[in-house]
Amino acid sequence: MLATLLVPAPAGAQAVTAVFEADLRAEIAAGRFAPARDAVGLRGGVPPLSWQRSLPLRDLGEGRYGADVRFDAVPFGGQPVPYKFRIERPGQGGDEGWEPGPNRAALLGGPAPRFARAFGTETPPLPPHIAGTVLSFDAGPARHAPARPVQVWLPPGYDDAPGRRYPVLVLLDGQNVFDARSAGAEWQVDETAQRLVLAGEIEPLIVVAVPSGRDRLHDYTPSAGLMDAARRGSDGPPQRVGGGGPAFARYLLDELKPAIDRRFRTRPEAAATAVGGSSLGGLFALWLALHHADRVGAALVVSPSAWWDDGFAERDVRQWVPAGVTRPRLWLDIGGQEGEGAVPEVRRLRDALLSRGWSEATLRYVEVPEGRHDELSWAARVEGMLKFLHGAASR
Repeated sequence: MLATLLVPAPAGAQAVTAVFEADLRAEIAAGRFAPARDAVGLRGGVPPLSWQRSLPLRDLGEGRYGADVRFDAVPFGGQPVPYKFRIERPGQGGDEGWEPGPNRAALLGGPAPRFARAFGTETPPLPPHIAGTVLSFDAGPARHAPARPVQVWLPPGYDDAPGRRYPVLVLLDGQNVFDARSAGAEWQVDETAQRLVLAGEIEPLIVVAVPSGRDRLHDYTPSAGLMDAARRGSDGPPQRVGGGGPAFARYLLDELKPAIDRRFRTRPEAAATAVGGSSLGGLFALWLALHHADRVGAALVVSPSAWWDDGFAERDVRQWVPAGVTRPRLWLDIGGQEGEGAVPEVRRLRDALLSRGWSEATLRYVEVPEGRHDELSWAARVEGMLKFLHGAASR
C-alpha cells in the first residue's frame, strides 16, 4: 500500500488541565438563557473538545458555569485551543446557541491556565507571530473573481541574492496560513518554512497565501453539486451549489500569478509552481493541477472534500487524459478523525490516481490516524509537505 503513517503528537508531551468558566448573568437578565431549561456547553478544536458535541459545564452558582478540561498536550507549535461556549436547548438547530463572532483562543501557557469571561465577549487578540518576511500584495482589479490582497512570504536571504529566482507555492484559505486570528489556529507555514530553509532541508521558495473570498464554496468547487441541509448547516431540501472553480482558476493563473511573477523574483515555469489547499481547497488544488498541468507542476491535496458532487474528484481522475504533459506531483493526505467515510473516500481517490499512472515517484499518500479536519492537524503536516515539494529528494 502506498501510505505513510504519521503521529503528530511529539513523544513526551505533557498533559495540561485548563479551567473554563462562562458567566451567563447578562443572558439570564435579557431572557436569552433560562437556568431551569437551558444548559451551557463548551466546544472546540482540540480533544477532548469537539465542534460536533458539547462538553457540559457544571453550574457554579450565581449564573456562572465551568469545567476543568484535561488536554493530553499543548497543541502543535504552541498554538492556542480554538473554542466557543454554546447554549444547549432542547429542539434547537445546529447553528443556534453559539456565541457570536469568531472562534475564541485559549493559550495553554503556565501551570494552571484559566479562561473565565462573560458569554459572548471576545478574548484578547492573539499576539502576532510571523517568522521571516511577510508582505501584503494587492494585484489590482480582477475580472474572473473578486480581487483581494494576498500575503507573500519571502525566504531568508531573498534581499541578499538579487540574481536568484525562486519556486512558488500558492496556498488557498490564505487567511489561515500565517495567522491564527481568523480560525483560532494556523498552518504555521512561515515558521516551518523559515526553519527548514535555514537548516538547508528544503530549497528556498516563495509562498503566496490567497484568502478565501465571499463565496468560498463557489470558488473552490470545479462542478456544481447537490448539498443537503446538514452540509450547509441549515434547513430545507438539497440545493445545487458551486461550480465556480474554472473562473477562479483563471483568476489565479491569468491575473494573480502573472502579477506575482512581475513583482517578485519567481521561477514562473510549471515545474516551479505548486498550489495547495485543504478541504474544498484540496479538491480545487487537485483539479487545477490536473487540468492546468502545463502551468502547475505540483499540488498539495490536503484532507480533500472527496465527497463533493457524489465523488467528483475520483470520477475526474479516472476520466483524465494526459495532454502531452508530465503528470503533476501530488501530495494527498487524510486524517483518521475527519468523519465517517472520509478515509475510504480518499483511499479510492488514491487508487484512481495509481490506476491513471501515478506512482511513488509522483504521488505521496499520507494517512494520519489522529488527524482531524482543522488547521492544527494540517500545521503538523506542513513539514512533510514542504519536504515533498522542495526537499533534497525532490530536486
